[in-house]
Amino acid sequence: MRPGRIILILARPSRKLGRSLPGSLWMENDMMRAAIAVTLLLGTVLGAQASPTNQGPVCVARVLLSEELPYAPMGYWLVRVTLLITPPGGPAYQTTLHDTMPWQGPPPRKGQTFRVRCDPANPGDLHLI
Repeated sequence: MRPGRIILILARPSRKLGRSLPGSLWMENDMMRAAIAVTLLLGTVLGAQASPTNQGPVCVARVLLSEELPYAPMGYWLVRVTLLITPPGGPAYQTTLHDTMPWQGPPPRKGQTFRVRCDPANPGDLHLI
């Protein structure tokens, strides 16, 4: 080496700057924040669905056909359900819904009945009671 030459040795720091928690605790902290955000979002959405403007007749929905489909997002069932909707004092009609639902609850089964608020003019506009 020549005299007067400076050699700089770079060392990788053992921990990331700005994070005071170990890796697994940091991930748990991020997951907790995400869970809180989802809970607040669902509370807002479900509150909007329960608003007085969504009042319709109380109908009975019976499951005619239920299919669990592949390629659902992680933690969800992807289902296609054919329902027979019977409004009070009106003719029954059939509608098919294709949506995801959380895996914690079982998917709808053939023969199950639900009470829903429905609008016969808009068959896809159903709200569970």
